[in-house]
Amino acid sequence: MEPRKLPQNVPAEELINLLPHKGKMFLLDHLTQHDTVARTLESESLVTKNHIFYDEALDGIPSHVAFELIAQSISALSGVTGCERGEPAKPGFLLSLQNYQAHAESFKVGTSVHCVIKKIDELENMMTYSGVAYSSEDPEKPVVETVITVMETTDLRVLGEN
Repeated sequence: MEPRKLPQNVPAEELINLLPHKGKMFLLDHLTQHDTVARTLESESLVTKNHIFYDEALDGIPSHVAFELIAQSISALSGVTGCERGEPAKPGFLLSLQNYQAHAESFKVGTSVHCVIKKIDELENMMTYSGVAYSSEDPEKPVVETVITVMETTDLRVLGEN
């Protein structure tokens, strides 16, 4: 695989090749910013009635879905990093979720969810990220804030060892 520098704005058509998520579970519409050295990334996801997590009673998606959007943004950063190094994306596993705070019940249909992730710690193949999700209705006020720790590996067999 040849190393390839990606543009800052990566559309879904290209992004889907960098994530393991497919079909209705592929939730990101595009990346708006990424920095593989600083380990930061920003993504956008439009809320529609066709969204897999659409809730008619909310006329949108529950705010806790932002956790999955943040997790997919972390996965996207791994995919972008791999692409730029000429390596396949490393499988990632969620180890912990900390300090989760939701400041609203939902994201309404027609709004866009803007996720911002930033690496805050790293130990070998484990990384901790801050993740914040904003609604296009009020782009300055966080709707969801959390800290997620993930593990990346190139060998899935390590999960079966005692």
